[in-house]
Amino acid sequence: MLEADTGIVFHHINYAESSVIVKLLSKNHGLISLMIKGAKKKKSSTIAKLQPLSLVAVEYYYSEQKDLHTVRNLDLNTPFKTLHTNPMKAAVLLFLNEILFKAIQQQEKSDPVFDFIQSFLIKMDQTEFNPNSHLWFVSKLTTFLGMAPDISSHKKGAVLNLIEGEFVVGSYSKGESSVIASETIFRLMGMEFDALKELKLTREIRRETLQTLIDYYQIQLEGIKNINSHLVLQELLE
Repeated sequence: MLEADTGIVFHHINYAESSVIVKLLSKNHGLISLMIKGAKKKKSSTIAKLQPLSLVAVEYYYSEQKDLHTVRNLDLNTPFKTLHTNPMKAAVLLFLNEILFKAIQQQEKSDPVFDFIQSFLIKMDQTEFNPNSHLWFVSKLTTFLGMAPDISSHKKGAVLNLIEGEFVVGSYSKGESSVIASETIFRLMGMEFDALKELKLTREIRRETLQTLIDYYQIQLEGIKNINSHLVLQELLE
């Protein structure tokens, strides 16, 4: 059945001589794999449209009995003006793409998940670069992945227990973050994107908060072992 859909590009690999297979978070069916025939031919412009987290409009032949669906046509749905050309935004994009690709291994249709990611990408493209945008996204994403820290347990001086996902007051121990990183994550969880410009963090706090979030994801989700792209991002932000 030919279907018109919109999607967020996660990843693509070469297939056969001139084709590619794309991993896509689609609006209609969640995470799916699509084959694009002839994408690598010299006259094709398809590869340029498959940059990380590109928003695309796609027509493909869908079947519930198949794991791989064939694309009839693919084009950019919302062309970005700055995300792939601004070096800082591009570095954030690569990090978020790695997080999403590894965190979302199986995802059925979910409008809240799709809309959250799409909305963030559009806002990030249209606004000035904010060095805390990736922290906000990764913090907020926990809610949509069903692993959000229990913010109702937060108290002054509490630390986030990375195993239980609760804020606890007491001495620091294994499986807990620092007070300052925990406080920052708590603030990010309750903050809207537009309020990010009011959040002032030092490089040290930003670095510590990011590492805490990565540790939290690795503990809470199977399949996330090594996250590497944040190292490049940290270098650029310092």
